[in-house]
Parts: sequence; C-alpha cells; structure tokens
Amino acid sequence: METTNLTVTPTQRLLRGHRPRIQYSARATGARRMSLDRRFKAVCIAMTFAFLTGTHNRGHAEESILMTIGPRIGFRTTSTPLLGKQQKEDFRLYDVAALLRLPWHSQLGKSSWKLGTRIITSLGVIEGGGDAGLLATFVPDVALSGWNGLISLDGGLGIGLFSRSKFGVQDFGGLAQIVGTVGITFTPFTHGYAGFRVQHFSDAGLYGSDALGVDMYLLEIGYKF
Repeated sequence: METTNLTVTPTQRLLRGHRPRIQYSARATGARRMSLDRRFKAVCIAMTFAFLTGTHNRGHAEESILMTIGPRIGFRTTSTPLLGKQQKEDFRLYDVAALLRLPWHSQLGKSSWKLGTRIITSLGVIEGGGDAGLLATFVPDVALSGWNGLISLDGGLGIGLFSRSKFGVQDFGGLAQIVGTVGITFTPFTHGYAGFRVQHFSDAGLYGSDALGVDMYLLEIGYKF
C-alpha cells in the first residue's frame, strides 16, 4: 500500500507561521494610527486656544478686536449634496473659530439693525476617507445684525489652507481652496452665542476638472466678548 509523504518543508512552516504575524501587524498599525489621529486633534485644538487667547490679550483698545471665540463641529455626507458634484467621501471638521472686528460699520437709519465688517479665522482638523489633515481659514465677512445683537446674518469669501489635498479617493486638487460661507448666529446671553453655518470649499477650476471640493455644515457655540 502506497503511503503519502506528509512531511512539511521548512519553507511551508515559515509561511504558515508568518501569516498571523502579518495580520497582527496590520491590526496594530491601524490601532496606532487611530491613537495618533486622536492625539493630533487634541494637540491642534489646544494650540489654537492658546494662540487665540494670546491674540485677544494683545488686541484690546477702546473696543475689543476679538468679538467671539468658540469651537465648531462640521459634517458632510455623500448623500447630502449642496453645491457642485456628488461627493466621494464623508467629512468631519473639528476646529476653533475667532471673529475679529474690522473698523467699518453702519447703522441702518433709525432702526436697531446695522451692517458691520469682520474677519472669521479658524484652525482645526478635517478628516475624510480615513485621512486627517490640518485646515486653516481666513474669511473677510459682512454681517447684518439686529434686535440689539440678538440675531446676526453674515456672508463672506476668503481662503482655506489644507495640510493635504487628498482624503481617501477624493482629491481637492491643491492645498489652497476658495472658501465661501453664509451663517446665522443667535446671542441669547450677554457672553454666549450659538450658530449654524454653511461653508463651501472650491478650487474654482484652478486645479483642473478632476478636482472636487466639499460643502460643510457647521454647528458653533462660544464666548462673546
């Protein structure tokens, strides 16, 4: 009776023994990456608070240059298009925004409504498609405020700077993007406000037809000076 040789060669033993280690290494790398992303967000937000607080302390005159400061949370899903093409990835945004006063403003007749100019600056983290990067914005803005500052409607156009241009399969085309924003803010308390904002990032065709920006819906709260 013929017997089958079941001898396992050293090469086969090496390959069989190596597979679990490859799987474990991939899992460990993924866990380390998630941990680094969380630390990255925490460090960025902490540095932003420190920077903006220092700006406020140096900016006092007759009227504070720094009007408001607070955190914002933004989201954008592929199933909720607003402008432009259908998005390829879901995005999340975590940042801190500061509103800086500009000198020009005008009262609208004898009403309690007035027009004013400001600059919205922000620094934070945007993530999508499993990737995360820094995002800073600088947006000159015009606001219509009424009822003794209870409500404010604003719109502006500025620039956003990303630390990376590709998130998952979605490519922004370049690190600099045009930022368009409209928002509404409520100030029910003397030193507290809440608001909702739509923010559109686009390259306006500067990086070619394959580049794709993103629209973000932002919820914001914070302290009013």
